[in-house]
Amino acid sequence: MRKPLRVVVFSAVSIVSTTGCIGVSAKHVGANGPGTAEILRCRATRPAVDGLIDDYEDGNNQLASMGGRDGYWFSAKDEKGSTIDMRMEEPGAGGSEMALHVSGTTVPGTAEAGQWGSQVGVNFLSKTGALYDGAKYAGISFKAKTGPGSARSVRFKIGDVNTHPDGGICKTCWNHFGQDLSLTPEWKPYTVLFTGARQEEGWGAPRPTALSPDKLITINWTIGPGQTYDMWFDDVTFLECAD
Repeated sequence: MRKPLRVVVFSAVSIVSTTGCIGVSAKHVGANGPGTAEILRCRATRPAVDGLIDDYEDGNNQLASMGGRDGYWFSAKDEKGSTIDMRMEEPGAGGSEMALHVSGTTVPGTAEAGQWGSQVGVNFLSKTGALYDGAKYAGISFKAKTGPGSARSVRFKIGDVNTHPDGGICKTCWNHFGQDLSLTPEWKPYTVLFTGARQEEGWGAPRPTALSPDKLITINWTIGPGQTYDMWFDDVTFLECAD
């Protein structure tokens, strides 16, 4: 399974705001050609009414039953010696009870040699049986922090019909659209808008011009090679344009 070639840390991330929204498109021809949805372009965003993916308060690994989607959190690691432990544990962000906690180590190396690292994520299961249609949303937000002594670099990824093998299109798969982030020891909100998500440079086939939000398959956080990590995630939600 091919994974990111490298992790590049960006120090700035978007924060959810509550001001107005412009440029919402209702077109049915998107960046990837006829029949694909246009990505919403918002001046500002807010949590969607039916956008909650998971707040982990129920303590299980199933998504919140909202927005016509289902799914279960999973963990994965390379076969070269990396480790990962995934749990729903106390405490959560902002005084909540529970959060998603992952910890472990990833071995040094390269994706080409099989040392791609580890990840925690979820595959969306649409209740209609089709790929999940998230075109009414503008992006995804979550809260995150690191534990003592943890690495801070993580890549948040959104897999769609063009980048995931289940889409039946990609020749070189797994280069999902996403953003590289640097976490801190304190809980902070992070936002990845669909308009700002990018594939990594230099690999992947095809390389579409943008994410296809109407054909989503997965989201995950990936920790690259050569890291000792202790990371917490909470309040994962789809965003909509603010009124």
